[in-house]
Amino acid sequence: MALLTHLKNRTTILFSALNNTNYRWYWFATFFSSMSTGVNLITQGWLVLEMTDDPLWVGLLAGITGIAQISFGTFGGVIVDRWNKRVTITILQFFTGLIGLILTLLLIYNQLELWHLALAAMFNGVLQSVRIPTGNSIVFSIVGSKSILNALASQLIGFNSSRMIGSLLAGTVISVFGVEYSYLLVMLNSWIGAVIFLFMGGNYESISKNDSFWKSLREGIKYSWNDKSILLLLSISTLIELFGFSFFIMLPIIAKEILGLNAQGLGYLSAANALGSTLSTILVASLGDFKYKPHLLLFSALCVGVSLTVFVFTDLIILSFILSFIIGAFLMSYDASMGSLLQLLCTDEIRGRVLGLYGITFGFTPLGGFFLGAISSLFSPSMALGISGVSIITTITFVQSRIRKNTRFYLES
Repeated sequence: MALLTHLKNRTTILFSALNNTNYRWYWFATFFSSMSTGVNLITQGWLVLEMTDDPLWVGLLAGITGIAQISFGTFGGVIVDRWNKRVTITILQFFTGLIGLILTLLLIYNQLELWHLALAAMFNGVLQSVRIPTGNSIVFSIVGSKSILNALASQLIGFNSSRMIGSLLAGTVISVFGVEYSYLLVMLNSWIGAVIFLFMGGNYESISKNDSFWKSLREGIKYSWNDKSILLLLSISTLIELFGFSFFIMLPIIAKEILGLNAQGLGYLSAANALGSTLSTILVASLGDFKYKPHLLLFSALCVGVSLTVFVFTDLIILSFILSFIIGAFLMSYDASMGSLLQLLCTDEIRGRVLGLYGITFGFTPLGGFFLGAISSLFSPSMALGISGVSIITTITFVQSRIRKNTRFYLES
């Protein structure tokens, strides 16, 4: 009886953010938005490998996305603090779908060239630089500080379950119908997400409109630079995006070059990663207003580094699927704790700009993809994974004492 009561309480905590009607609309909209992003990532990687048979090009296109995202990221944060967030994210979804439609038509009429994909990658990077801080800021506006960890974890549940479904769909569609129809999935999911955002109620007008654009930009950078806790978190985020989340971009290379899988096999490998991510975020969401977010962040990041290092020593398909599952799980528990800590350390007036800088660190994921793709081309994919793992382990070991001794992280939690 006590066990049933405990499980009931955990379930109540797990779905607490979803009790909010506006958050439910947001969750469903981001479910389709995330599926679009996941399908695009797999489709682009596989298509580039088919066109060039060189991992360097997979990394290069990812790098273009990263450079665009980093270059525009600070402006994206200012936009979040000045424009209506719901309108902004709806427009972003429309243009993401439009890019998918254009690529579909170019493939159908056999007109697609690498420079088209490079241009699409650049525009997607710009859109992402605004979408990420906009989405995170909307979540905080809906649920507030007490439910932010649960809400972000619930959002990641949607993201990863949709990525799992999208991975299986993309792999099957590419194998059976052709890569052009996979880009059609990108378009459909983006536009479905855009429509659902319109049903979300609430007030999402910005707080700071009076200051000039450039003054707002300078304030956001100055605030983050002077706040050593935020600066430390942004530095850690850059590291994990560069060497941890770039694993997503490496998946097509791992599937084809190391494991010898076809497009459908890539879909299964990516789905295993997404399954681990989904189960992990369910567990994190069930923690509720968990006090020890810094411990969760450090432990998760360290486990990602160890798992990537172990990946170097195997070419067994089953073990690779298990490691992909584990890496996905710990990346998402890290992500939920990092996003929560950053939002809790910010004031309402500055939050969008800090999240814009946080979004810039996301640009290091595709930039890391370029770096690891180059290493894969020059040496081997295994060496690229090994460098990633060792870099994460070394850095997290070095900074963990600073995190643990910083009482502000625990006071804000």
